[in-house]
Amino acid sequence: MERNQLLIKQLTILSMPEKSAKTVTFHPQRNLITGENDVGKSTIIKSIYHSLGADVHFDNVWEKTDAISLLTFSYGGSDYKILRSRGHFGLFDERGTLLQSFDSVIKGLSPYLSKLFNSKLKLKQSKTNQRIPASPAIQFLPFYIDQDKSWSKPWNSFEGLGVFTSFKRDLINFITGIRPNEYFLLSERIDQLSASLTTLRDESGVLSSAKKAVEKYIPKATFDIDIKAFKRDVDKLIVKLEGLKNKENDYRKNLIKLKNKEAFIDNEIMLVSKSIREIDKDYEHSLNDLDGEITCPTCNATYENSMVSRFGLLEDIDTCRSLLADYLEDKKKVVKEVVKLESHLTLQGAKVREINNLLNEKKGKVRLKDLIRNESSKQVKEIFSRSQSGYISQIAEIEGEKSGLEDDRSKLNNKDRKELIINKFNTFIDLFLLKLNVHTLNSDGFSDIPLSVRSQGSDTPRALLAYYYAILFTSREFTSLPLFPLVVDSPNQQDQDAQNRYKIIKFIFENTPNDYQLILGTVDLHGVEYDGLTISPSTKLKLLDRDEFDTAYNEVIPLLDRLQASLISNSCS
Repeated sequence: MERNQLLIKQLTILSMPEKSAKTVTFHPQRNLITGENDVGKSTIIKSIYHSLGADVHFDNVWEKTDAISLLTFSYGGSDYKILRSRGHFGLFDERGTLLQSFDSVIKGLSPYLSKLFNSKLKLKQSKTNQRIPASPAIQFLPFYIDQDKSWSKPWNSFEGLGVFTSFKRDLINFITGIRPNEYFLLSERIDQLSASLTTLRDESGVLSSAKKAVEKYIPKATFDIDIKAFKRDVDKLIVKLEGLKNKENDYRKNLIKLKNKEAFIDNEIMLVSKSIREIDKDYEHSLNDLDGEITCPTCNATYENSMVSRFGLLEDIDTCRSLLADYLEDKKKVVKEVVKLESHLTLQGAKVREINNLLNEKKGKVRLKDLIRNESSKQVKEIFSRSQSGYISQIAEIEGEKSGLEDDRSKLNNKDRKELIINKFNTFIDLFLLKLNVHTLNSDGFSDIPLSVRSQGSDTPRALLAYYYAILFTSREFTSLPLFPLVVDSPNQQDQDAQNRYKIIKFIFENTPNDYQLILGTVDLHGVEYDGLTISPSTKLKLLDRDEFDTAYNEVIPLLDRLQASLISNSCS
């Protein structure tokens, strides 16, 4: 299987308070960090992981240096630099271009590195019980044997591992290939669905309890009525009533017009009658005064009192009388129409009253109070019923999806493959136990890859070393996971005798595969020959050097400036 290799190339540590620094360059294959106790061997190793976002234990003296670390590494054919300043990280390319800044490991750096390393391992976070990308500490854990804890108890090299719940079994299955990347992707989705189901079932339970409590106070319906049908009947009557009222209004409008017309005719009749009387007086006057002049009562014109004029007056009287006859005939017709319209109006009013009575009778069958209580009771029950149906539907849908995913995940739990991997692990650990002179332990009874192994006394560190390498070799054979550096710190634990000290160092050199970069920290090699790169810090309690400060400062500070500028920009956006 083709696998990407992560190589540590250079580590620079800069302390501004102490105005000192240290730069360490690494070989792509074999690296030995050696020297007396307290010269900083473990500090160099821990600073590698500290730079990558894993929490390690530093003593109080080192904490006071307030160190900024810059780690140069290669992965997948590209070079990267990662800068750490307290809790802030900046990832740069080989030219120093900032690729990404981070102010959180869990929320920022972990997902980014998981994507970079194509790792789909997701573990349950203790705080939320949700699966999140494995932290850098988890990803590097199988490859780091630290001096403080790893020689007595495995999977414990870093601080803060408690952020994940029961991660060890998942990690072992992942790193050895028992469960591939796809398994953990499905597990994440299944956990999300399980959380949704728990929420929905809790809410459904609360709804059921609320329904029972509310039903105690909901009045029982005293009648059963189809509100929709009732509304339709009422609406029909209202439409009919509106039609009758519209017609009644039309009658009223027409009656008003006729009344106005009648009043107009009456006025004209009065004017014409008055004109007739005036003309008649003028005619009588002309007969009594034959030599004078007369004035037309209609147009106020003055005429000579002559025979011709008198005939003109008679003609005016006849015209007025004819006009009066017309007006009287018109009034007769209007009065007749008025009577007819008033009759229609009276009838229409009776129909309107009849419809109003029907509406009142219809509405009277249901009291508003009863209707409101009845409808509110029905609506409350319907709301509860619809809501409960919604929950049932959602739960069924999610359960169906979850069941399907669980079937898919179970197919990835290939029993034959798992048995093959476990048998291979057992072969490796038995072989390595023999090489390390451990005869008090073997793989008998290992039905699964154990979470830990333990032997007696000084055999335990060697047994654990065999265990770590068995995990490593199993992973190498059955997965395509990245080849992270194998880092072993201070393997001489629990007062090993000379023979076993020799076997431990020899085992590490001879059994570390060539495609893994090895970084070994130890006081001495106990007679084992070594031809790789040797890194030898020498000053007691003083790893950092003032003479290296300027060079380190010129390399680190420009990158720190870019990181801080990015963090400020992100905080403002």
